[in-house]
Amino acid sequence: MDSRVAENLVLYDWLSFTSKVHSPEDLIAALGLTHVPWTETKGARGYRDRKYFSCISIHYNGRADMGVWVEMSGQGCRTFETLSTLSKDDKERWVKLFSFISSQGLKITRLDVAYDDHTGILDMGAIAQDTQTGMYISRSTYWETILSSKGSTVYIGSPQSKVLIRIYDKAAERGAVDQHWIRVELQLRDDRASQFSKIDLPIGQAFAGVLLNYLRYIQVPDVFDQNKWRWPMTDYWCNLISDAEKISIYQAPGMEYNEERCRRFVVNQAGNAIDACIQMYGLEEFANMIKNRETAPNPKYEEIVKRHRFEVLAARVMKYFGN
Repeated sequence: MDSRVAENLVLYDWLSFTSKVHSPEDLIAALGLTHVPWTETKGARGYRDRKYFSCISIHYNGRADMGVWVEMSGQGCRTFETLSTLSKDDKERWVKLFSFISSQGLKITRLDVAYDDHTGILDMGAIAQDTQTGMYISRSTYWETILSSKGSTVYIGSPQSKVLIRIYDKAAERGAVDQHWIRVELQLRDDRASQFSKIDLPIGQAFAGVLLNYLRYIQVPDVFDQNKWRWPMTDYWCNLISDAEKISIYQAPGMEYNEERCRRFVVNQAGNAIDACIQMYGLEEFANMIKNRETAPNPKYEEIVKRHRFEVLAARVMKYFGN
């Protein structure tokens, strides 16, 4: 997890859409990412070709009726938020992208919206137990709980449904035993995804409203009522809904590609080639070769350098002001 993330967030964590009238270059421009170095690679799901950059894929050259398919994973969404030139404001970038998709009549095939609890509002053990004992109401009859070495996961809704809710221990998934990170994820498909993108509310309120419509964890009322939809919600679900509604200004957590991952890539994957060049040309000449390389700068690495410089400066300042 990015160490800068300390507060609870609601964020877009997956987006895929298709167009039958735009070229890959058109959609790259629509994303505001014409300035980054895209690579050509093999496509998927019937598409022969793909343009790829930092977890964003643009598949093309499929059948005539397939058009172009844009796929942004969670990290692809972070890349879009960090590097897109559509706007300097994180929230406005998404507004402009969704506006483009809607105005052009494009089809959103999947949109994931996630709430990240870092402050201890949710307890996965309680959620899993309440799911198994039926202490919830939902528009879906399908549920599933999974316990593994990566923590607990709860599914409400089948994998084929247009609305799937997944609740899981993100910290356990990543092996971060000293952190609290529970994620509640709305996975929306087709018309449900499109409808969410058009809700004219802050992202937190939109998320809370849709989640409340599809799932509530409940407790037995003081006076018995056969209609479980009228049963009171558990404290933890009330707190989640209330907290999500307050998140009115979108704050992007930033790209997770960091200094350590950059170092591991250079040392472990490119280390042998770098060592050979230094032995052949010497350290000074190798540094000149890198400085004068023909490849365009990658904004992903520029972002890491900028962050590193800030952290070094902050560390120097703290020496004078104390912790």
